[in-house]
Amino acid sequence: DYWSKVFSTQADSEYYQEKTRDLVAEALWKAKEYDINKVGVIDFVDEGGKVSVLGEYMAARVTAEVANKRPLRVAQQGEIKDLLAKLALQPSQLYSKNDIKKIGEGLGSQALMTGKLTDLGTNIDVLVTMIDVASGEVIASATASLTRTKFAVEMLRHY
Repeated sequence: DYWSKVFSTQADSEYYQEKTRDLVAEALWKAKEYDINKVGVIDFVDEGGKVSVLGEYMAARVTAEVANKRPLRVAQQGEIKDLLAKLALQPSQLYSKNDIKKIGEGLGSQALMTGKLTDLGTNIDVLVTMIDVASGEVIASATASLTRTKFAVEMLRHY
């Protein structure tokens, strides 16, 4: 038991799975009154608006978690990247109403989930926002704090 504590990591995949499970549950609960069949999850961006390795990882975790919530369907990440390239858009947390509509129509989804990762020095804040494609309005949001491990910071700084 002593050695497992000495050699244990500060956060493992189960830790991130739990954090994304909570984020998704909160966002979907807040958006339950909306008629959503399909969601597109955009890679999460950092303070500079760039997608880091951690941003890709957290978006993939959210995608996996949403896909487990039946009857919701989730757009495949490759489909989203291709569509954004076709529309000459980059992953972002801030899209115009017109861009949101184009992305939603291209994916055949009723909602988009975007995210932002902010290094606060003591922890890494994760903000997930769910946007109604038809109206362009934020219909739900959720936040979580990630432990600011050396590994997480490294993932946040690599693009």
